[in-house]
Amino acid sequence: MQHKFITTVLGTLQPNLLQSLAQVSREIGASWETSKVIKLDGQFVAMMRVMIDADKEMLLKQTLEQKFSQLTFVYAEFESESIHFSQECKLTLDCSDRSGLTHDINEILADLDVSVDHQECYRVQVTSLGKTVYSAKMTLRLPENVTIALLVSQLETLSDNIRIGIED
Repeated sequence: MQHKFITTVLGTLQPNLLQSLAQVSREIGASWETSKVIKLDGQFVAMMRVMIDADKEMLLKQTLEQKFSQLTFVYAEFESESIHFSQECKLTLDCSDRSGLTHDINEILADLDVSVDHQECYRVQVTSLGKTVYSAKMTLRLPENVTIALLVSQLETLSDNIRIGIED
């Protein structure tokens, strides 16, 4: 019987590390159904949805942890989504930076039950303006009861000078 779980791997990025993780997984009979990798300043975090025969799952986890002892592995059960999402929304958000802005954005998204597929946030010093500008690029999945207009109106409460762009 096939079993699915989510694994998160974090540590220092080394050449061919992800390929080595994938190869060990394949040798034991696992497949990565989907994966996401984030690299930042020589570090990485990878999340994978893994499918493997249930009787080989422990062997896979033990082998990965032994062969890649310099990495940290975290496991979670795979649960199919219970909320129906009606549409994907890609947006960019730009405004003056302030303390707690990312937290406030994520709180609005959580309150609306919006699923975050991808989020990148940047802070850029704009010397000609004499201030720091906050910019976020997000790919979101909206639940059936949330419209893009509602999402935008909630995000616009974050700042007086906010600009939100929606990609088609």
